[in-house]
Amino acid sequence: MRKPFKKHLQTIPVEEAHGGSGKRQVILSKDDAISEQLQAMTKGFLEAGSKFDWHAHESVDEFFLVLKGKGYIEFRSGEKIEYSPDDLIYIPDGIEHKIEATGEEENEFFFIRLNK
Repeated sequence: MRKPFKKHLQTIPVEEAHGGSGKRQVILSKDDAISEQLQAMTKGFLEAGSKFDWHAHESVDEFFLVLKGKGYIEFRSGEKIEYSPDDLIYIPDGIEHKIEATGEEENEFFFIRLNK
């Protein structure tokens, strides 16, 4: 049986992510037994001029909400999508991408990954 719970972001460790210079906090994961569809919810951080390097999420759709900062997502096809605060971006499973911060401030995002 699922039960209500509370977490505080300041108690969740920050770790490196995706081989670039970005970092993340894993806020929720499949270990939290919330839903079979939830793979993870993370908070991502990119300093100005840094990136989450090339990666793909197999069998996982990714949504991300830009909280702070500007930059772009690049796909192997060469297509780019620019982002800024309050943008919501969807990346289907298996599509290789990288995320680069181009503004002068740290970028912050919430990522939600759902299993296919």
